[in-house]
Amino acid sequence: MIRKFFVPCAFAILFSANTALAQQSAPVINYDFGDKEDSFNPNPEATSTSFLPKTTTVKVVKVKVRNAYDGTGAFNLVKSGAAFIKGTGLEVVAGTTTSKFSMYNLAFETVSKTSFNIKIDAANAGQWVFANGTSENSDDLFQGNGGIKETSTEIFAGLRWNLSAAEQINFYTRNGTKWASVKGVSFLKNTDYLIEVYSNNSAEAKKYAKEGDQSITAGSYHVWVNGKRVAGEFVSGGLEAGKNLSGFIIYGVTPKGNETMAKAWLDNLEINPTL
Repeated sequence: MIRKFFVPCAFAILFSANTALAQQSAPVINYDFGDKEDSFNPNPEATSTSFLPKTTTVKVVKVKVRNAYDGTGAFNLVKSGAAFIKGTGLEVVAGTTTSKFSMYNLAFETVSKTSFNIKIDAANAGQWVFANGTSENSDDLFQGNGGIKETSTEIFAGLRWNLSAAEQINFYTRNGTKWASVKGVSFLKNTDYLIEVYSNNSAEAKKYAKEGDQSITAGSYHVWVNGKRVAGEFVSGGLEAGKNLSGFIIYGVTPKGNETMAKAWLDNLEINPTL
């Protein structure tokens, strides 16, 4: 009798422990850049996985910055620049090639919610890009040194802000290998924004609750700006269906010859493995 009782109970305990471990394998990442001011602008094209604070919930996640190859960019941990900054935020000075802030080795599967605050300055030229997707090797978008190309297939969601002399910022989303202009949403220079991206790279539609019930079809993502959903559903930037969303990046570029370097401020990043 004891054996018959013990074996099922032991199995149940082991199963429960394994289930709990699986549920805990991809915790929510809340990231706010700490409270210490600092600067990173060493030799041209320098990279670092130690300049920014490490994530506190998942030790294997890498947090990386990469400076422009000619030394024109910089990363500064600052306590001012945007109203949303708590402690310190990240000020990114966009070099003439990519000035990149990225995370990879995220233990996420095929869905995620990513949110962050961003403010873009009044430079008259430049470009800012957000993307998530799969990070698998040292040469991909998230670990490597380059920006997004038409041949990039590791991208799921992609957002781009293009600067000009106008106060209005042109906004695009990645649609396969191309960028598509998005109407019906307004971005202005020197304005604080909360961006939320709900991504579904699974094989079936997924639901989430925000301003009522929302549904994302397979291979698509939703974008919310300051609590309002951008109209439409945006399709994958080329990532193979079913691949995990293990990388995140924000980077900036200023054209060569521009008198001032474009700047942006970031803070209050959250990456959630559920919608």
